Amino acid sequence: MGLQRNGARTFLNLLHKCCRLSRLPGFRNGVDEILGGTTASSFFTVWDPVCAVVDALVGADNWYNQKDYHPDATGNEDVISPPPGV
Repeated sequence: MGLQRNGARTFLNLLHKCCRLSRLPGFRNGVDEILGGTTASSFFTVWDPVCAVVDALVGADNWYNQKDYHPDATGNEDVISPPPGV
């Protein structure tokens, strides 16, 4: 994400938290009660793959939710340890 924060990181944070909350016991039953069986089933048909993608994105970032160091504009997004004095 670079040295500057933007809405993408906040969006990923929120999606990650929502996915974790959706795995709490009783969540599916609650959504089923609110939306009804058919609509809840359609919702989870989309929601479960979205959470799988979000989990993969978070799992692939070794510095998740950190400000990434960029040595220059063409550098790799993630640098495991910035040089001394940065």
